Amino acid sequence: MSHPWNAAAIAEKLGIPAADLAVETISHTLDGIEYENVLLFDRTKPPVSGVLSVPNYFGIRQQALEIAATTIGGEHAIFVADVFGKTVRPTTGDDALAVIIPLKQDRAELRRRMHAALAAFRQQQALQIDAAQVGVCGFCFGGTAALELARDGADVRGAVSLHGALDTPSPAASAFKGAVLVLHGVQDPSVPREQVNGFIDEVSAAGIDWQLINYGQAGHSFTDPDANNPGFFYHRQTAERAALALQDFFGEVLN
Repeated sequence: MSHPWNAAAIAEKLGIPAADLAVETISHTLDGIEYENVLLFDRTKPPVSGVLSVPNYFGIRQQALEIAATTIGGEHAIFVADVFGKTVRPTTGDDALAVIIPLKQDRAELRRRMHAALAAFRQQQALQIDAAQVGVCGFCFGGTAALELARDGADVRGAVSLHGALDTPSPAASAFKGAVLVLHGVQDPSVPREQVNGFIDEVSAAGIDWQLINYGQAGHSFTDPDANNPGFFYHRQTAERAALALQDFFGEVLN
């Protein structure tokens, strides 16, 4: 199904006039299932680099577009990826969990869907995006998805996880092709210290350029203004710091 987006609210997050914002629905098909992504960019400055952004477990919705715009900024085209299918738009936490649990249990399928979204992004030639200047990031479940794409050897310059799970049944070893940044809330109950240490061991063994920033006052969902539960809560200061860290990271690797 298609959705009417509030372009003015998204443009405000990017700091540009609403008239300058392009919001385009981009569809792709995998195994007969149609997926519906949303492409955001400043039409007055056709970007030459892009970031594939994967939302939290609610998938594509207005808030996901606004969070992506706020966090990534307007220097790159933003391709908000659909990895659920166009007819799957959870509206409750239970519905969302029912969608992501099978994908977290089947990382090979999650990786396939991520590769398909990345390919759809790269096919948007009207943007003049350099195929080599593409990164990936994700929020919560999307952070897990972004890391799985990088672990599968995707040709991306950088991968960022924001309050995502860091475990995997298939450690990457030398499969990473780009740099990695993890932005982690220490109070996140879903990512215990052992999982963080396991990730450090994994990327250290891979010998890649990696960074891990721990935010002491943040838990899970620190970029989500609607999150307000113990361990799973919005933290404005951390969200702002994380946005700066992410923008600095992509400013370095996408050049």
